[in-house]
Amino acid sequence: MRTNLNDTGAVTTAISVADFKVFGRIFHTQDDTALGDMVLAATQVIENETRRALITRSFTYSLEAFPTDGEIVLPRSPFISVSSITYTDAAGATQTFSASAYNAFSVNGIGRVILKGSQSWPSTLGEGALDVSVAFTAGYGAAAANIPRALVHACLLQCSHMYDNRASVAMAAAPVEIPMTVRRLIVQYQDGGYW
Repeated sequence: MRTNLNDTGAVTTAISVADFKVFGRIFHTQDDTALGDMVLAATQVIENETRRALITRSFTYSLEAFPTDGEIVLPRSPFISVSSITYTDAAGATQTFSASAYNAFSVNGIGRVILKGSQSWPSTLGEGALDVSVAFTAGYGAAAANIPRALVHACLLQCSHMYDNRASVAMAAAPVEIPMTVRRLIVQYQDGGYW
């Protein structure tokens, strides 16, 4: 089934340029613009690798149809809440699915939406479009102080790697991949229950 995740909130970085400059022992301002881009990119790398929103924000998860097994698994964690489920009905009109017909909850931070009791998913238009949209919120909180320290450190290391190595390989006698300590820090936060 085709799906799409749209980040409807602005990405807030897990670290500031000032934090990184202290960590990286950078005492000049010539690279501040580039550092801002690297800090944002490092945050996005960690979020994509772990499928977690480091700072709380809103997402819209779109699906081709409602699942046949009755459960929607949301692809960003840590899950906070579902604000709405909308769908395109068989007549082509947009409808809102009643919140009283489903439960939304978290299992190990992963958001899940399941039908209550004898409820069933409504019929959708079904012409290959993404007919179902789940608006939800995920993240550790509104401030970087809420992010687990290992993930903050992973962002610092990722940014340091990007600053020190402007390429993904080191040129020595033979090109070698630069080891990434970041992997070791974020592996504990990677969610295996998505697919």
